[in-house]
Amino acid sequence: MRAVDMLKPCRTGRRLRHASLWLGIAAGAGLGVVLIAPAFADTVNVRIEGLDDPLRANVRKSLSVAAAHEEPWSERQIERLYRLAPNEIRNALAPYGYYNPEIDNTLTEAEGETGAWQAAFDIEHGPPTKVTRLNLGVRGPGDEFPDVREALANTRLAEGERLIHADYSATKSALYNAAYDAGYLDARFPEAAIRVNPEDNTAEIDLVLYTGERYYFGDVHIEQDILDDDFADRFVPIQPGDPFNAERLIDTQLILSDTDYFDKLEIQADRNAAERAAPVQNWFYDLLYPPQDPLMSIGQLRVPVNVEASPSKPQSYTISGGYGTDTGPRVGFGVRFRHLNRRGHQFRSDLRLSAVEQTLQAAYDIPIEDVAEDRLSFIANVSNQEFGDITSINYGIGAVRDTGWSLGRKRAYINLERESYDLGDGAGDRNATLLYPGYTLTLQKADDLLNTRKGVSASLDVHGASEALLSSVDFVQAKFTGNAVLPLTSRSRLLLRTELGATEVDDFARLPPSQRFFAGGDRNVRGYGYQQISPENGDGENIGGRYLAVGSIEADYRVYKDYGVAAFFDMGDAANTTSFDFKRGVGIGFRWVSPVGMIRLDLAHPLDDEDSDFRIHFSLGPDL
Repeated sequence: MRAVDMLKPCRTGRRLRHASLWLGIAAGAGLGVVLIAPAFADTVNVRIEGLDDPLRANVRKSLSVAAAHEEPWSERQIERLYRLAPNEIRNALAPYGYYNPEIDNTLTEAEGETGAWQAAFDIEHGPPTKVTRLNLGVRGPGDEFPDVREALANTRLAEGERLIHADYSATKSALYNAAYDAGYLDARFPEAAIRVNPEDNTAEIDLVLYTGERYYFGDVHIEQDILDDDFADRFVPIQPGDPFNAERLIDTQLILSDTDYFDKLEIQADRNAAERAAPVQNWFYDLLYPPQDPLMSIGQLRVPVNVEASPSKPQSYTISGGYGTDTGPRVGFGVRFRHLNRRGHQFRSDLRLSAVEQTLQAAYDIPIEDVAEDRLSFIANVSNQEFGDITSINYGIGAVRDTGWSLGRKRAYINLERESYDLGDGAGDRNATLLYPGYTLTLQKADDLLNTRKGVSASLDVHGASEALLSSVDFVQAKFTGNAVLPLTSRSRLLLRTELGATEVDDFARLPPSQRFFAGGDRNVRGYGYQQISPENGDGENIGGRYLAVGSIEADYRVYKDYGVAAFFDMGDAANTTSFDFKRGVGIGFRWVSPVGMIRLDLAHPLDDEDSDFRIHFSLGPDL
């Protein structure tokens, strides 16, 4: 009987390369001398019969004679590698519980200079090795921990079943990981072996985990000098007395990195420095209500955590640029002052310039409550922006409370705006003052936010104003946006998109263009100009509508590496009634999955515009 822990599949080989047979002849005085170098073979064709995958695949990967190679093989090398095959086949089948295979193998020399050697293996895997004794269990203080018991219950090892080494390894890993993740850092296997008797095809397994004592987090100390200690501690999701878990340390590092206050972070949690904390419960209470961990009665074994954080630069600057057929060339400049005070306040300013928008915005951010997720911002902005065929100048101030939730963000806000515009109806410049509160709920879930194969996103915004509260017009508006990306095959996707909006207003003529709906453009209804679908004034200029409905369906296919093609159908309208006159567009596009997101070049044909045969659209960014 022999003891093994795991038999692994053999190595894969190298690429084959053609070699040729050569003969050298030299002549001496009165004597001909023939020098023959070792003969080289072209290739070896390997045929395996009698097995199905995964046995067949593992045998082929294990055969040295089937390995790829860069240097040519000689006949002697081929014969030597062929002689290794029986042992390699047995080793390849053993992890699946077959220790006594029957192997019939032949090797045929190549015919001619360009022929290939033929190696044939007819294999019967033989009788399976059955587990006749299984000693599987958990000992120690964590033997009743739910995750450990679940890992034990989910094992595929069982007496009377065929021995499969992968099941043994999976069970061993699952037990250890469940114990370690629960804080049993000293978990070990005092008994871990597979004992196989090939003569009667039986196996005995011993796999016993000893959990050891459970560890807990101790005090978390952040070594930094730019924030108040009590404020910095609020970013840490770990409390003294929480069960030790390495994933929690990674979460802490990510949270601190995302704050923008720190540049380099190093987290150390040395279990050798663990100290015994005083027990919280007295012995009488423990008798009445026994703790889950029996060692709790003598106090938790706590691991101190030390975080070394170096500050980020006081200011950060950003410069961005791009091009879209909706906006034309666009550039952006931004600055952020990261360390205004020791309570984490920050100031940021952004300038965005394009053919249809020029905006300058400044914001003062204050972390609140869950400081890693929540902030209160005071915002001021001035913009010159085109809506349809209207130019609007807007001055505004506001406050936003931005908080996180499990699937996205929640924003409660209030804005005070002064907007000047001309609707082109002969009335000249108009001014509107709006004081409106609002609430935005967003969700986003995807396998990859930059290059999505499967995911959804949605946004709902509701806001309104009243003449009784400083505004020029009474209105309530809601807008919903939804996107979905669904995989069709390994190379193709289905993309769905919708936008719905509605406005209840007492006098629509007094509603400024920033609060009106428009359709058309690169990410809306392709085949039509940017915001060129809406009600018009007497001069045929687009001035926006009360309602919006847009839908799109698109399928793309990855043709080669990161390059693909797409076909789409869009429809939508912005109107003053819910009796929409939908404008439709169809087309094809080119796709490139670039490092900065999807790049789209679309050729769209409008089905409801007699003045245009097609329009080219270019856009860049994520699909959600």
